[in-house]
Order: sequence, then structure tokens, then C-alpha cells
Amino acid sequence: MYRSFVRIIAVAFASFVLTPGSMAVGQTPSLTPIRVISAPSDDLRPLLYAQKEGLFRRAGLDVTLALASTGALTTQAVIAGEMDVGKSSLAPLVTAHARGLPLVLIAPSLMYSAKKRTSALVVAPRSPIRSPLDLQGKVIGATALGDITSLGLRAIIDGLGGDSSTLRWVELPTSAVTAAIDQGRIDAGLVAEPSLSQDMKSGKIRFLVDMLGPGGYPRPILETAYYAMRQYVEKNHDAVTRFARVIMQAAAYSNSHEAETVPLYAAFVHLDPQVAAQMRHTVSATRFDPSEIQPVIDLAAKYGTIPHVFDARDFIAQ
Repeated sequence: MYRSFVRIIAVAFASFVLTPGSMAVGQTPSLTPIRVISAPSDDLRPLLYAQKEGLFRRAGLDVTLALASTGALTTQAVIAGEMDVGKSSLAPLVTAHARGLPLVLIAPSLMYSAKKRTSALVVAPRSPIRSPLDLQGKVIGATALGDITSLGLRAIIDGLGGDSSTLRWVELPTSAVTAAIDQGRIDAGLVAEPSLSQDMKSGKIRFLVDMLGPGGYPRPILETAYYAMRQYVEKNHDAVTRFARVIMQAAAYSNSHEAETVPLYAAFVHLDPQVAAQMRHTVSATRFDPSEIQPVIDLAAKYGTIPHVFDARDFIAQ
């Protein structure tokens, strides 16, 4: 079932990127295949741009992309060897690495930016909750327990003198949070783009706090990254290096050419072009900086998601 799902999406991607000037896989036997899997997110724009412009082909790579509904599924696919490279939020990768799974980061992706915040903790418009401290004892919707946003919220509440251990968590996709708040099933929750812009504009939700901002993390953090199993990286070092180089070059271009790259993402995930144009867009990192990863590791250890702190530099493939 899972393999069929991946195959269908990968074929769909191939039909999307093969322009008249492109070359089919059968015509380019010298290309090294790399199978990538990710949940749908705006920070795929650099990869889609690189594919459209033939940057991977020029680097000797045949890159295909499969979509999964959650970051957990991407990790499972990479660990099982169904896919070569995954992209997901940093927190589950930190947890996997700390518990002995040989996952290593190979290219950075989404970088937190206060000016281009793409997610936030929200409440109902008339909710009595006005401060993070008011969340104590309340039910909070999050994509996963121990993700980067929930860790950030705990740090904010504890930093203000509260007790974050009183929070009650419910796992929900961000697209379901607004409805859950409206129905009274949760008191607050994490909402991400494109729902964040749409639902705030329509008055369905009210912004409460940026869980990744100051008070949660001491400096801007890397939110997502591309990763692979260490054995795969060691066996395919040259191809992985070329993949990472293309991704980072495409990230620099994508950051400064939103008008050109947003339609690529919208078309790929079948998002209304008008909605895509109005939502806030991500900023992609163009290099690895361990100091932008270490705060996530530190909070994960502080709140018991991982057994101990480790050096972020050990997490990055050389």
C-alpha cells in the first residue's frame, strides 16, 4: 500500500517536471537516481525550481519527489530504505538520532524568520486566553508531541514563571486546528500556512504567540532539513554532496524569487494560486550552522524528548 502510494506520486512528479527540453530517465542512464520524500510544505520550492531548471540533471542526478501526509511517514520510508532522502521537521530527527538511529542531515531547508512567520499558536477570537501563562492546564493542539513548536511553547511558559507541565496536548494536523478550536475541543493550537493567513483574515482565529520566537529559542533556528541514513550517505557520498549543493544554490534563488517559485509549489500540491500568492512564504537556509540546530537539541533534552544533549555538529553529514 505504501509503496503504491509513493510510486503514484513519484510518477505524477515526473510528468510535472518533464518539459519539452527535459530528458526521460530511460534516455539518461548516466544519471544517479535519488528518491526524495517530504510532507507538502512551502520549503519544497527550491527543489521544485531545481528540477524545473534542470539543475539536478546538470549535476548528474535524477531526483524524484514523493509526498507523504506526515513527517513521521517520511522518516519511516527513509529508515525502511523505501526512499533515499527525506525532508521533515528537525525535532523527530533529533529524537531518532539521539536514540541511536543513524540519521544524518545532508542539506538545510526551512529557516525560522520572525518577519515571515509561517506558523503560530492561535485561539478563538473571543477566547479569554490573552497570554501564554493563561494556557496552563489548557488543551493544546500540536502536530506531534515534542515537536519544535511545543518545545518552544514550554520554554516560553516556564520562562515567564509558569508550569508548562500542566499543558495537555492533543495531536492534530494544523489544517484541523481551526475547526477543533471552533468546536471547543481544544483551547489553542498550532496553525500553519496556508490555513494561518486564511483563517486569521476571515476572523476564525486570533494570534496568541509565536512559539519559535524569543522566549522559546534564544536565536533563530533551522526548522526543517533534508536527511538520509548514514550508510546511504557513505555509500553515495559524491551524489549526496551534489544534491546538497544544488538544494542550497536553489534555496538562494528561491528566497529572492518568490513570484517565480510559488506557482511551482502551488501546481505541485494543487493549491489555489490565489491562496498560494496571499500566504506567507518560507525562507530557506543556504548553509548549515550548528548553532541554529543546537537550541532544538538542548530543549529536547531539557523536556525529556531525548535522553541527553549531543553536539549538533555530530548530526550533520560531512
